[in-house]
Amino acid sequence: MAKKNLGKVKRYRRSFYTGRQRAARIIGGAVALVALFVAGWLVGPAVINFGTSTWYSIMRDDSEKTPASTSQSVSQPESTGTESQSQAASEPQPTAQPQAEDDMTQGSWAFVDPASLTGADAAAQLASQLAGEGVRYAVVTLKDSTGSVYYASALEAAASSLSTTQIDGAAVASALKAEGIVPVAGVCAFQDPLAASANREMAVKYQGTDYLWLDAAQDAGGKAWLNPYSSAAVEYIGGIIDEAKAMGFEQIWLTGVQLPTTAGRDKASYGDTAGVTEAQCLANALAAWQEKATCWVEYPLSVASGQETRLTGGTIDALGIENLAIQVSGELTEETQTQLDAAKAAAAGCDYVGVRTGDVFAVEAGQ
Repeated sequence: MAKKNLGKVKRYRRSFYTGRQRAARIIGGAVALVALFVAGWLVGPAVINFGTSTWYSIMRDDSEKTPASTSQSVSQPESTGTESQSQAASEPQPTAQPQAEDDMTQGSWAFVDPASLTGADAAAQLASQLAGEGVRYAVVTLKDSTGSVYYASALEAAASSLSTTQIDGAAVASALKAEGIVPVAGVCAFQDPLAASANREMAVKYQGTDYLWLDAAQDAGGKAWLNPYSSAAVEYIGGIIDEAKAMGFEQIWLTGVQLPTTAGRDKASYGDTAGVTEAQCLANALAAWQEKATCWVEYPLSVASGQETRLTGGTIDALGIENLAIQVSGELTEETQTQLDAAKAAAAGCDYVGVRTGDVFAVEAGQ
């Protein structure tokens, strides 16, 4: 059968698009590429950040959960103490703030009779009562103007001065501190007939003899005094201060820091004074005691104001007192107010100045 000749198939190389259509297609593709690039530039960083943060959050959660679950499954009975300690150690700890220096102008003062502190229960009860009254400082007499010592002192010089009324100084100080009260030890210095009579080397003598000088006739109840120029006498008071501190008393209330009373004092002799003035003698003693502890020094208004200088050998501004207590008797009149102003002016170098009227003591910062 004869094949039918269909002719040759003709292949065309040119596109069916026209030149205008091809140009439009190229321009459209370019615009699409530019739009895609701009979209990627704007959206890309946000997408990357989101993906990154999500990834790290997942990884962090896994890392925190894995040790805890492992620790519980392995050693759960021991994890209570150890795990809490490790968590506490990993947490930031608060930084301790420096404590403000104690301001002694704040809070009230009380003056305590040692006879009311003869037992631990009595001490605790009184401390609680004082705290309820807002007392911040309590002065407890450990040695008074009779020379009596109200605690079991180990000092040889105090052996004949121990009172029949004895307190446990450490227990008293502890009871006061437990109630937030600062314990202050009351110590009378040179007005001490007991120690002066027991050890004449520490006593004021009569006209250079070995006899004791008395502040009145013996049949009138005259008493001996410790000699401020005696190093043994100064060390004795220093020993009382050391024992008070060891028992927990934080401050010392000093009285009797003076030469003997003026009656008949022209017959008193102090031994070799080496040219040291009376005021310098007292200043030297105070310097030694104030180096040991925070001390208050109490003087009557007449002495503190400079009206009476014979007991201190001069005005008190020469004594180097750090904290001065001015004792005012009776009501404050115009005359005593003038004296008080003079006393405060003389105490310009003190850290603190306080005025005591009876059992009320108000403290001001030094000028």
